[in-house]
Amino acid sequence: MGKKFRHYIFLIIILMLVISLLSGCGKNLEDTGSKIEEDYTPVEVASAYVDTIANEITLNGKVVANEEIMIIPKAMGIVTSVDVKLGDYVEEGAILFTIEKDDILKSVEQAANAVDLAKKSVAQAENNINTAKLNYDLNLEKIENAQLNLERTRKLYEEGAVSKSQLEQAELAASDKNIGVLEAQLNQAQIAYEQSLNQLRQAEIAYEQALNGLNNTVVTAPISGVVSSLNVKQGQIVTNAQAAATIVDKDKVYIQFNVVENMVNKLEVGQEVKVNVSAAFDEYVTSTISYISPTADARSQLYPVKVYLDNVDNNIRPGMNGKVKINMDQVDSAIVVKSNAVLDKDGKRVIYVVDGDIAVEKEVTVGLDTGNLIEIKAGISEGDKVIVEGQHYVENGGKVKVVRGE
Repeated sequence: MGKKFRHYIFLIIILMLVISLLSGCGKNLEDTGSKIEEDYTPVEVASAYVDTIANEITLNGKVVANEEIMIIPKAMGIVTSVDVKLGDYVEEGAILFTIEKDDILKSVEQAANAVDLAKKSVAQAENNINTAKLNYDLNLEKIENAQLNLERTRKLYEEGAVSKSQLEQAELAASDKNIGVLEAQLNQAQIAYEQSLNQLRQAEIAYEQALNGLNNTVVTAPISGVVSSLNVKQGQIVTNAQAAATIVDKDKVYIQFNVVENMVNKLEVGQEVKVNVSAAFDEYVTSTISYISPTADARSQLYPVKVYLDNVDNNIRPGMNGKVKINMDQVDSAIVVKSNAVLDKDGKRVIYVVDGDIAVEKEVTVGLDTGNLIEIKAGISEGDKVIVEGQHYVENGGKVKVVRGE
């Protein structure tokens, strides 16, 4: 029994030694693991790359038809026929409706008669001026001959060859008093001719106006488009006090949005934008700025901007809401990294890059920051491996291990 007891005691001692050794080994392993973990900092990296960077903003606007014209008739009267229906597509020049023309036809006829009379008056005045000119020329020639005869008669009178009465008759014949009368008659004929020409011009104007009035009884479409409103019926009296119809060109529409004064000079015609009209299509489509107002709207003090869209399927309707994405402060060919990679340290902007398994601190000069990406003007090069996660826990020259990223 004593021998058996000593055997048990021996086994217990050996068991205790084994347990002690195992406990010591486990502790050493844990210490070693902790030491390995403390030797490096796990990080995520991303390469610096060259790209276009910009601040993108989204503005809301309204869809407007390319053209929307209200048809206001120039003639007044009773509508005799309506040739279109609401919603019809019409070509430019198509007849929309006609107005009764009987009274206007009478006016045209009267105006035409007035033109004929005026033309006859002009012809008569032209004859009168020709007659007056002919009389003037004939009498002028007679007087010139009489003056020559007067010179000869005076010489004969001085020589005693003719009597005094004959000299007086020669002087009377050579008098130019008749010329003054004839000149007055010629001037009067010319004035009458100018007056008749003026009356003819007035009669022709009245005739043109009457013809225009006749043409205005047929109301046509000024543009191609859809009849969006129609306010006339056969037998109804129309006036120029209100629009009789409206035609909308929907094949091309534009989104109009407004910008503030400190933004308008950053935009330019032809600048690329992205446009979405959620009621018509889901995705954003690319377009360009077509118009920037040179002046602010008097009421809102904002500057209207237009972006045109093709509307072949006519799914985009005037009045729909639209969104326009615009790149502001754009920088081309910039070296960019994630914005959170840049840290503030002792008044400097720094980035950590990985060189082998070492973190290297780089002081950088930054530019445009979009909140997601930032422009690096100086300090790093394209392709540098930039720490974008774990950068807050590394030091210059510290050992790192890339666990995520490139």
